[in-house]
Amino acid sequence: MRDEQTIETIWDSIATLDADGRFVIANEAFCEMTGYRRDELLGEHVTLLVDESVNERAKELQAELLGNEQEYATIEFEIETADGKRVPVESQFGPYTFEDGSVGRTGALRDIADRRDRKRELLKYETIVETVNDGIYTVDADGRFTMVNDAYCDVTGYSREELLGSHVSLVVDDETADQAQELEAEIATGDVDRPMAEAEIKTADGDRVPAEATFSMLPGERRERIGVVRDITERKEHERALEESERRYRTLVDHFPNGAVGLFDEELTYTVAGGEMLGELGIDPDDVVGTSIYERYPDDLIEQVKPHFQAVFDGESATFEAEYHDRHLLAHTLPVRNPDDEIYAGMLMIQDITERTEYRKRLEESNERLEQFAYAASHDLQEPLRMITSYLQLIEQRYGDELDEDGEEFIEFAVDGAERMRTMIDGLLEYSRVESQGDPFESHDLNDVLADVREDLQMQIDESGAEIMADDLPRVDGDPSQLRQVFQNLLSNAIEYSGDQPPSVGISAERDGHEWIISIQDDGVGIDSEDQDRIFEVFQRLHSQDEHPGTGIGLSLCRRIVERHDGELWVESKPGDGTTFSFTLPAASNSDA
Repeated sequence: MRDEQTIETIWDSIATLDADGRFVIANEAFCEMTGYRRDELLGEHVTLLVDESVNERAKELQAELLGNEQEYATIEFEIETADGKRVPVESQFGPYTFEDGSVGRTGALRDIADRRDRKRELLKYETIVETVNDGIYTVDADGRFTMVNDAYCDVTGYSREELLGSHVSLVVDDETADQAQELEAEIATGDVDRPMAEAEIKTADGDRVPAEATFSMLPGERRERIGVVRDITERKEHERALEESERRYRTLVDHFPNGAVGLFDEELTYTVAGGEMLGELGIDPDDVVGTSIYERYPDDLIEQVKPHFQAVFDGESATFEAEYHDRHLLAHTLPVRNPDDEIYAGMLMIQDITERTEYRKRLEESNERLEQFAYAASHDLQEPLRMITSYLQLIEQRYGDELDEDGEEFIEFAVDGAERMRTMIDGLLEYSRVESQGDPFESHDLNDVLADVREDLQMQIDESGAEIMADDLPRVDGDPSQLRQVFQNLLSNAIEYSGDQPPSVGISAERDGHEWIISIQDDGVGIDSEDQDRIFEVFQRLHSQDEHPGTGIGLSLCRRIVERHDGELWVESKPGDGTTFSFTLPAASNSDA
């Protein structure tokens, strides 16, 4: 009775079990914890509140206590209350001997829900500290490490054992340590809450790592400081690269030759501007920055350039010409991307091409006048040349019997010369009219062009025994009749200059971006390197008229036709090793690359 009165005065929950594990004593605190009345507990087995596994574990511990003559053991488990809730508890219990000599057990239970929550919360924070990428540490008032996480060990190169208890001077120099103490004093006075500083960490292998540190004081009187350290090596390298890029870019912008450069945002407002042309126009770059195209340009120019400015933010570039300040400008707009490949600005580059445009215009006018002159001169020469030929033939007809052998030969030479002159004039007329008399471009199959040319040259092919091998040729945009002239001239030359062996000619095509490279290759006599430029000049010939008849204008005409198609014509050859003529033509606009 006295024991029951005693346990009722204790705040902890206390209960006693008999040898069979049934309740014989339970104080009021135990009843309140479990939610059962005393009369509901007494005589009931302990498994009313706990799992059998807990009961078995308690019996094992009690056996160990009896064997080792120990007084008590401690165990944590959960009890199930009358309303079905589970409460975490800690029990300290020991053997209890009854008057009949049987041995039960008695113990005190304590609700540890708050302690478990605190432990769980602590574990959560420990997990966060150990899993973050930033280094975290704490130091005491003497500047010695009391805690470091794995990330801090990785940054410094030291193990946790090497750091704990060591002074911060192991990883930072004295100046940084003094700066930390000064900031600590400012925290104490309330001048600053969480200071941030940049410093270098001395690693275990002697390197120095740039780092950014944030720290604050832990509550309490121990004056511990907690800090977060981040390795900013990549950021520093990026900053240095950015500064160097900005310096080079600024130099380019400020000294951009014969033009100007500007960056603009999505509002089409300039954020950077510079270039020699601004100085020539008396425009201060600072006056451009912060203004939009709507403020700087007249309405007609805005209407022209605005679509190009806006398109850069869709990743598109553009090149166009515009008139501004009485100057003819060539402009390029293009997107500017950050390291993450995101478009954050547009760039405008302009160059003054006023002189170039005027020169091109004068050149075009000059070429047009030359073409008109060549056409007029050639056309006007036709009539007197026909008169000369006609009268020479008339002399031969009327006075042929009175002429001796030399006289007949002279007339023959004169007629032949007049005929060659007429052929050259016809060629000159054709050369002068490549631009003005050409047909509009259309998509055309070069296989059809080659078939027509082979038909025209069939007699020459048969007489020479030529073998012509051709790849499947593409469709191109061009003037079909002029392309036929190019193929006919080059193929005829390949057969003509084959040497003593039957000609073997190969025709191939290779795609190069938006154009085709067409090549005609022979195994003929070849051309000296010193003559390879001269063969494209008007009326230039490498062989005598008797050996290889012709006007010497064919290759010049071919090159002019190819240039009209925005292409190039060139030759590769070695004497005795054959010759390859190659030229480029634009791929048909509806063909796939």
